Amino acid sequence: MKKNQNILSSVLLASSLTLAPVITTSLTASTQFKVNSISSSVAKNLHRRGIDEDASKKIANNIFSVDEELFALMLQNLQHSCDNIRRSEIMDFLSTQALMNKNVNLDSYSYLVNMVYQIKHQPLNQKDLKNLNTIAIKNSFYAQGWF
Repeated sequence: MKKNQNILSSVLLASSLTLAPVITTSLTASTQFKVNSISSSVAKNLHRRGIDEDASKKIANNIFSVDEELFALMLQNLQHSCDNIRRSEIMDFLSTQALMNKNVNLDSYSYLVNMVYQIKHQPLNQKDLKNLNTIAIKNSFYAQGWF
């Protein structure tokens, strides 16, 4: 019985060590795809507004104040936690911020409140404020490398 338990433990350890790089690689590839889609969406929005295509790509790549993958993770957290904001509204906001060369700080509660207010053009209720506080805390943990 003890021998079977040791063999089972060894097999589980070996399989977890073998699969860990595969899972990490797929998560990194998924995040990288989202990063590219964020910068390309911002660039497309800017080009649609009349900015030259090359200039819009350059402007879009400068929007990230933190690592691009971290920004994508924070933005994904915002999108999944805020049901009343559509992705297109967020992309329009990000495009405007990029055009004005302003930093986007997704781990700041006050910034998130201002951002949602500018997108929705109406005061936020207590539920929204509490939700944005939770998002800001989670994003700040991401920025500090806790997750």
